[in-house]
Amino acid sequence: MKAEGGIASVERALHLMEALLDGPEGATALAAKLNVSKATAFRLARTLQANGYVVQLDDSRYTLGPRCLMLAAWAFGHIDIRRELRWAEEELHERTGETALLSVLAGRDSVCIDSIPSKHSVVSVATVGAVWPAHTCSSGLAFLADDDPLLEAYLQQPLLESTGDTVTDPASLHRLVDEFRELGYAVNRSYWRDGVCAVGAVVHDATGKGIAALSVMMPEFRLQEAGVEGLGELVSDVAARASARLGYRGPTQDGAGTVRPV
Repeated sequence: MKAEGGIASVERALHLMEALLDGPEGATALAAKLNVSKATAFRLARTLQANGYVVQLDDSRYTLGPRCLMLAAWAFGHIDIRRELRWAEEELHERTGETALLSVLAGRDSVCIDSIPSKHSVVSVATVGAVWPAHTCSSGLAFLADDDPLLEAYLQQPLLESTGDTVTDPASLHRLVDEFRELGYAVNRSYWRDGVCAVGAVVHDATGKGIAALSVMMPEFRLQEAGVEGLGELVSDVAARASARLGYRGPTQDGAGTVRPV
């Protein structure tokens, strides 16, 4: 259905390009996906082909063209992560009442680039620019769980202790990160500051790269009251929707059974 104020032919052309994200398609298959006639699908494809957004293969199927790559490259170079993901922070803040954070990975550290303070009287504060070793915070642990080579490289250096709960044994950290990978979110249980906990998950861009992490931070007693599983599912769901908005289409699996980003 055409959006209010929109132009149907433009929307169909955009939908056709989205249909080609899954791989090359012929005019008949495109017509079915767009719910239009084959003639209409053919005209749309030929128009996009003439402008470089679609290419026709030798077997007559269509695939995305070079101008799509040009637009994607520009978008990746100009994306403002804080602006693009602010809605996700706000949703986490509204639904939990806790401090919501947006972080990026810089070397071995997770750096807070945006935060919304808790609504509660007893709060856990995270200021913009705060830096935490990756193994001591939920965002950093989520990054490590998302990238095996990153984890292996991280474990080659000593794991500094911040509190009595910080995981400093490489084998123990590896097991913990493996658990977080299965869960889809990471949990900080007073690893950086005593009594301060957090739950975080990674946001991926269209290439599958983890470019940021969303998290909620709170005192330990409120984590116990709220329940780790419920918070984890919320954070991972918001992060997944944020990834989808950035073009991420989820993991695929190669012939060896290894999960690979699209």
